[in-house]
Amino acid sequence: MLQSARVTVTAPTPAPLRAAEPRLAYGRPDAANAAQMMSQHLDLARPDSDAEALRLLRQAFPAVPLSARVEAMKARAR
Repeated sequence: MLQSARVTVTAPTPAPLRAAEPRLAYGRPDAANAAQMMSQHLDLARPDSDAEALRLLRQAFPAVPLSARVEAMKARAR
């Protein structure tokens, strides 16, 4: 004969809600900031050619237009 068993499951009580912690918001950098970041990236990478520099910038900053990447390279060459 089968006997029925009673099972009681208790869920853990949820943690009390707390105030939202401040978070850093990363937005799209402005042109001057993007140019400075690209220049610093090239300083660290030390590419051997302009083609390699453009490739590195395209990989690191895919959302930045080609014209801005070329301008960053020109500003660095001065």
